[in-house]
Amino acid sequence: MAKRIITVLVVLLAAKIINAQIMNIEQDRIKTDTTGWAGTLEMSFQYIKNTKELINASSRIHLQYKTQRSLYLMLTNYSLAKSGSSNFADAGYLHLRYNYKFKPWFTAEIFTQIQYNNPLNIKLRWLTGAGPRFKVFKTKSFVLYSAMLYMYEHENVVKPDLTHKDHRMSTYMSFTWKLKDNFSLINTCYYQPKLKDFSDLRFASHTDMKIKISKHLAFKLSYIYTYDSEPAETIPKFTHLLQNTMSFEF
Repeated sequence: MAKRIITVLVVLLAAKIINAQIMNIEQDRIKTDTTGWAGTLEMSFQYIKNTKELINASSRIHLQYKTQRSLYLMLTNYSLAKSGSSNFADAGYLHLRYNYKFKPWFTAEIFTQIQYNNPLNIKLRWLTGAGPRFKVFKTKSFVLYSAMLYMYEHENVVKPDLTHKDHRMSTYMSFTWKLKDNFSLINTCYYQPKLKDFSDLRFASHTDMKIKISKHLAFKLSYIYTYDSEPAETIPKFTHLLQNTMSFEF
C-alpha cells in the first residue's frame, strides 16, 4: 500500500513538473487598480513512512510592486519528491519581469528566467526576452490581453551532454472573466515556435477557476494542457494536468 501511495504521489508531482515546461506568468499577475506591494505564498509538505519513506515538498512565492506606469514581478518555485537516497523530482525556477505602460492599451515588457529541472533532463535553462503587450478588449467583468515577444533560450541538457541556443517567438492570449466578486475564470494560451523552424514549437493552455474564500485565502482549480514537438527523451509530447491549490494572498 505504501509503495502504491509513493508511486501515485511521484507520478502526480512529475506530471506537474513536466507541465512546467512553459511558465504561465499571466495567472500570477495580481489584477489590482491600486499601487504598491502585493503577493501570494503557497507551500506544501508531505511526509510518509511505512515500509518506505517519502518526502514531498513544494513552495511558490509571488511578489509584485506596482506604480502608475510600472509593474515589477518576481516568481519563484521549488518542488522536491525524495524517497530514501533517490530524488524522483527536483526542479525550481526564478522569473523576473518588468512592464511599462505607455498607453492604457499598450505595454512594453521585458523578462528573464533561470531554471533547472532534473525530471526533464535540464541542467540549466536561461531565458530572456521582450516585446509588446496589448489590452485587446475590456469590460467591467472581462478583459483580454495579447502579446508577441522575442525570446532567447540557452539550455544545457544532461544526457546527452548538449547545449542548445535558440531564438523563439513567445506569443500568448489571456483573458480574465470575473463572473462574481469571489469567482473568476482565467485562461492563457502560449505558442512558442523556434524562429528558424516553426515546426519546432511548444504550446500550452492553462485554465484556472478561482474562488475567493476570504480577503486573503483563495481556492483554485486548474487544468493544464501542453504540447512539445521536440521533448526530451522519455517525455511525452502531450501532457494533461488537473490540480487544486489553496493560496494565501496579501
